[in-house]
Amino acid sequence: MTFIAGIDVGNATTEVLLARVPDGPDGPDGPDGPDGPDGPVGPVEVIGVGRAPTRRAKGSPESLAGAVAVVRRLERQHAVRVDRAVAAPLRPVVTSRASLPEEVPDLGRLALVAAGSGTAGGTGFGAGRPVLLGEVPSEGEPVVAVVPSGTGFAAAAARLAPLVEAGRVVAVLAEADEGVLLANRLPGGVPVVDEIDPGRALAAERVAVEVAGDGQPMRVLPDPLRLRAALGLGEEELVDAAQLARLLFDATNAVVTVGGRVAAVTAVAAAPTGWMDLAGDRLPFVEGLARVRAERVGAVSAYAVPPDHETRAVDDLWALDLAAVAAAVQARVGAASRRPVTLASLRASAPYADPADRLAGLLEVPVRTVDTEARAARAGAMSTPGVGTGAVVVDLGGGTIDAVSPDGDVVAAGAGDLLTESVAALTGITAAAAEWVKRGPAYRVEAPQVLLAEDGTRTFQDRPAPPEAIGRLVASGPAGLLPFSASLAPGEWRALRIRLKVEHVGGNVARALRTLGADPRSVVVVGGLAGDDEILAAVAGALPSSTAVGRGDVAGTLGHRYAVAYGLVVLDAANNER
Repeated sequence: MTFIAGIDVGNATTEVLLARVPDGPDGPDGPDGPDGPDGPVGPVEVIGVGRAPTRRAKGSPESLAGAVAVVRRLERQHAVRVDRAVAAPLRPVVTSRASLPEEVPDLGRLALVAAGSGTAGGTGFGAGRPVLLGEVPSEGEPVVAVVPSGTGFAAAAARLAPLVEAGRVVAVLAEADEGVLLANRLPGGVPVVDEIDPGRALAAERVAVEVAGDGQPMRVLPDPLRLRAALGLGEEELVDAAQLARLLFDATNAVVTVGGRVAAVTAVAAAPTGWMDLAGDRLPFVEGLARVRAERVGAVSAYAVPPDHETRAVDDLWALDLAAVAAAVQARVGAASRRPVTLASLRASAPYADPADRLAGLLEVPVRTVDTEARAARAGAMSTPGVGTGAVVVDLGGGTIDAVSPDGDVVAAGAGDLLTESVAALTGITAAAAEWVKRGPAYRVEAPQVLLAEDGTRTFQDRPAPPEAIGRLVASGPAGLLPFSASLAPGEWRALRIRLKVEHVGGNVARALRTLGADPRSVVVVGGLAGDDEILAAVAGALPSSTAVGRGDVAGTLGHRYAVAYGLVVLDAANNER
């Protein structure tokens, strides 16, 4: 018998399958053995499988050393030594995040000075001329008081309280992070917004401030008619007020000014938003994002994004506009000044590399390579019980989506790592936490032992949740409940998560199949991301309703993960047979 290791070094994880294939009567190198020209190949017998996170970039020396460590671990577990190994050419995918400047419409004399402060205090609306705290007039129209840094919240509150009580001050703007402290010491009904540039506020002719009640949207600033009345705008400025209102529908507080030097400061030229070369055209990056979805794999040849705007030549690019994803489900995103996008690319500077020589040196046995990793994925996935001969295999890896038919294959950038990066960007958590959060349903901890599910049902835990999880969304993590958001509701997060998977995974699979020119009757989904129960629906949603979409079960026992590793062994055995 010959022991073979199938080594699949991925962008996120490395899988190894240890198998045994029978020798011919003259041994593995004889004329009638598996390595001989006429030797028959018996069935592949799986001895064991193992996996580990990939070290550094796919194909790097560290990643290959990590793969060898998994092989040695399997050898010790099963008391065997491999006679040879088989791998595929390797190419890394670069997954990253960028923040594009939000396109700011021309607001005329209006300016949005602040929106969505997390530490605003008080409630209500107030508009008036901005003045320093020490210069509030004793008569005339009420004003908006501006509190410079260094005043101290206690001293400022002592001076403001009688002025608010007398109706002289209708809103407060503070430079320091003291909005809640100030509001708690003032009579009710006055809005307080902090972390404001006092120079910008005082430069305006008039200021409008609104802070909504808990969980409520603002009522005045997003209403162009009420804003016009509050700031004394002309009828021709209703267009500007309407443009401004669109920026505030999700914000719970905001500061708007009219006139003076503030509008001039806001109307500076927008920062470069990046570009991409798509099908021969150079387009602004955001405009190109919409077109990429309708193009074929490989349509993007180069791109540049903030902050460095470095030109990067690529063989494929897939990117997501996270603001558009959130807007599609009307998720609360606030009045953001930046537009987050996530990108995955196959860079021209990092082509495929053959790992055979380095692996052979580390393992001290012969190592062969097959033509492509995608063909290995198909060879492994086609061992799934019930699969038809004409099925298309879709391998959802960490870096790429590989679509493989009997006649060809397509490798598209963007898979599990891009989904992880997108979840991290939308929730503000680390990529390590997002790896768990992305996988499925979440709960909100309503009480130490009460969880509210996304469908509205409540479950009760045997153990109390940790204090830091109370009132937050949680997902199942490696050490129990993993808190990740205090602002999203369970149903809201579900809608956002599902939409993200449909836009990213479903959209990218559709792009790959369109490039492949396949109209399959059935699709077999394998790879690490195939274990996500919501992914099958995302893939099925991108295909005709008559297409059967199922999860692979490699060799009928190995599940969805080891398609490439098993396929490598199968292809190696078939090569020996020839």
